[in-house]
Amino acid sequence: MTTRMFNGSVLTFASAAVARVVGLSYKAGGAWVDVSEPADLNKLFELGQADLSLNVKFKGHCALVPGAKGAMSIAWADGTSTTAPGTWQVGPIEDTGDFDAPISGTAELKPTVADA
Repeated sequence: MTTRMFNGSVLTFASAAVARVVGLSYKAGGAWVDVSEPADLNKLFELGQADLSLNVKFKGHCALVPGAKGAMSIAWADGTSTTAPGTWQVGPIEDTGDFDAPISGTAELKPTVADA
């Protein structure tokens, strides 16, 4: 049964499921490039080179390690999936905790080159 809810979505990084994920934000955007000419009445734009990123929120401490590289995919709970192109690297990780609240954190991943 498919759902519109996030619960049950799975992030796989370097062939292993990342545990206790409570939120994902996959962005496949790009910087806007000004393509207007002096005679244009409106400023015109084209989407430039893709700028990919993934921000993951987790409960407890994350098993990801800064600098680790690997393939990445997301199996969304609604039955769809996102296969991120190429090799990805784990960047900044932030673990947080507050009084009477669970430990949580975030990690950012971006595409990179594979190890030789």
